[in-house]
Amino acid sequence: MSNKKQNVTNYEPLKLRAEDDKDLGVLSECLFESVCLGKEMTFLKESKTFLMCLDRFTWEISGLSSENLLQVQCILQVDYVKSVLSDGLCRSGSGSLLSLISIAYSDKYLMFSFDKGRALTLELSKLRVFIEDIGSPIFPATVPSRKKGISI
Repeated sequence: MSNKKQNVTNYEPLKLRAEDDKDLGVLSECLFESVCLGKEMTFLKESKTFLMCLDRFTWEISGLSSENLLQVQCILQVDYVKSVLSDGLCRSGSGSLLSLISIAYSDKYLMFSFDKGRALTLELSKLRVFIEDIGSPIFPATVPSRKKGISI
C-alpha cells in the first residue's frame, strides 16, 4: 500500500474543545496554516456564538512530512462572545483567502492572526472553543511548510 493511501486510512476526524491556555495551544497547533474565506465567518449575536469554516491540515498524522499531509474542512465555534473586532478582514474583501498564523488568548480576548497583517479579535466572557472536522480528507493542492521541531 502506498504511503499516501495508508495516510488517508489513518485519518480520524478531530473533535476538540479548549477551555484553558493549554487546550488552546493544542487546538492552535491543529489549525496552524489553515485557510478560510472571510465570508465563511459569522457572529450569531443572539446566542453569543462565533463560527468559522476552515480547511485545516492534518499535522497530527503527517509526522512533519508533506507527503503525508491531508487537508480537511472543519468548523470552529467560539461561545460566550461579547463582541467581534476585525483588522484588515473587511478591507481585504469577503472572498479573499486567509491563512491562519496563530491563535492567542489574553484577558478575555481571543485573537486570530492571519497572513498579510489581518486579524480578528473576539471579546469573551469565558473561554470555550470547539473544532470539529466535517469533511472528508483530501490531498492538498499546495502544501504549507511547517517549521521543523514543532509537533502535536
